[in-house]
Amino acid sequence: MLLFGEAMKTRPVFAVAALAAVLAACGGAAAPPSAASDSPPPAAWKMVAAGFDHTVAIDTAGTLWAWGENVYGQLGDGTTQQRSAPVPIGSGYQLVAAGGRHTVALTADGRLWAWGDNSHGQLGDGTTTQRNAPVEIGSGFASVAAGGFHTAAVKSDGTLFAWGYNGFGQLGDGTTEDRSSPEEIGTGYATAAAGFIHTVAITTAGVLWAWGDNGAGELGDGTATQRNLPVPVGSEFASVAAGLHTVALKTDGTLWTWGLNAYGELGDGTTTNQSLPEEIGGGYLSVTAGYQHTCALGSGGLSCWGDNTYGELGSPTTATCTSDAIPCSPVPVAVPDFTNGIAAVVANGWHTAALAPTGALWAWGDNVFGQLGDGTMTQRAVPVVIR
Repeated sequence: MLLFGEAMKTRPVFAVAALAAVLAACGGAAAPPSAASDSPPPAAWKMVAAGFDHTVAIDTAGTLWAWGENVYGQLGDGTTQQRSAPVPIGSGYQLVAAGGRHTVALTADGRLWAWGDNSHGQLGDGTTTQRNAPVEIGSGFASVAAGGFHTAAVKSDGTLFAWGYNGFGQLGDGTTEDRSSPEEIGTGYATAAAGFIHTVAITTAGVLWAWGDNGAGELGDGTATQRNLPVPVGSEFASVAAGLHTVALKTDGTLWTWGLNAYGELGDGTTTNQSLPEEIGGGYLSVTAGYQHTCALGSGGLSCWGDNTYGELGSPTTATCTSDAIPCSPVPVAVPDFTNGIAAVVANGWHTAALAPTGALWAWGDNVFGQLGDGTMTQRAVPVVIR
């Protein structure tokens, strides 16, 4: 499939073509959490999530903030106005995830809210109507993940649900039909991650399952066969993340990667796709996947690898690993140490964000929509602090 072929290397061509192809393939009643329009700038952040071209974060008081692209209402501020600095959306939030052009979040009481693009039912409110402000989807949820145009969430009882675009079987319900309401996929799950058009999840027993598109081997089952139902990949996994590729940590701290590797995003020193998990190294604490780059936090600090067209690796290197001279690294590159280290890192699209133990928020990479949140639209090749 040309969508993920070697012919498309740069963001302007690759990203636009990918989004257009997906769209072409397809053709809330309750009030949101209390508004926080008069909230002062946060003193500290506790979590952050990155979408393709927008970013969302929750401060230590539980207020949700958003910035970046807003054409589809994905910021949730009731408008479609682009923001280059954080704007408050609401309070009482505990967890947030950002997809291609939509956002989903959990409040402290387990209620799930969604907003933004809904062209494939990815908000889960039973419609395909765009929402510029949060709408309630359901209750009893413990975690949620947002993919390119689909959503997956696990309830507190371990039941996994999925909804939205399903053209590649990424919902895992055995069909390729879009769903505009949560569809039960299975039980016994601990967590799930949603890639561009595939999904991966880990059971409470540590078994990793995958389904959806597999053109580059991103499911990790040794084939390039699309799967409309979950297939087992391996055991003893602790966490997983997905972009156009998949990255996962095992319980012993070893990092494993597989799938698309056009820019070295697997970190194995090559640009060759892999259809089976391969070990990259040990001593890792967390990992995140952007569109075509990866960042991981380990005992040696923060490192990133893969596509660096927009500075998303956090290092101003212009080294290339492809024949068309696109900046990239097929091996981990250390991100300059922050004064107080890093507590968490997230990536999506072509930008990256990280939290320091102090609650300070940093971001770098593409900033054409203001998704870094520094009040500008200037691309940053090294981390900049966000207020």
